[in-house]
Amino acid sequence: MVHDFKWIVEIIKSGGKITTSIAIACGFFLLVAHMGWLPPIELWMILLAIIGLMLFGSLAVVAILGDIPIKKWINTYKQKRAIREYIPHMTDRERKIISYLLAKNQKMFTGNEDGGYANTLISQGIIVCALRPGQPYSVVDTPFAIPDHIWSVLMKHKKDFPYMPPPPGENVVHPWRIPWMAR
Repeated sequence: MVHDFKWIVEIIKSGGKITTSIAIACGFFLLVAHMGWLPPIELWMILLAIIGLMLFGSLAVVAILGDIPIKKWINTYKQKRAIREYIPHMTDRERKIISYLLAKNQKMFTGNEDGGYANTLISQGIIVCALRPGQPYSVVDTPFAIPDHIWSVLMKHKKDFPYMPPPPGENVVHPWRIPWMAR
């Protein structure tokens, strides 16, 4: 005799709502039986309810934890820590770029497609390309951004990035752009 266990697979596929409901029902059944609100119950029924509570409770916990973006939180924490640890090792050019952006309160900017002088900051993940899929762009005006979680770290360390504005009469030069004659 072959047993058809497709219903178990369907319950597992259904996700957290059904497994949580079944676990709660098994737990409620055990509680009501323990309080004596039901007539005497056979031992096999209690064991089956305990097995159901453990099985579907475990599946419910896994489904609920699967919905929480734990991996994203861990990666964000690691990136923040890496940036904090990298700040003392930044080059003068990297500091100049970050100080300009912090002084102007500018999380997004445009630059050459290769990132220009900001390419080391791009390698560190401090600056990322901000293009959306299918977005047209120019090779000399590609959008870049500092992600919010990294921006918060840089703002906390703003004192480490003093901004020196250009002398009066000089134009403000974007510190990430490489002059065309230097290429």
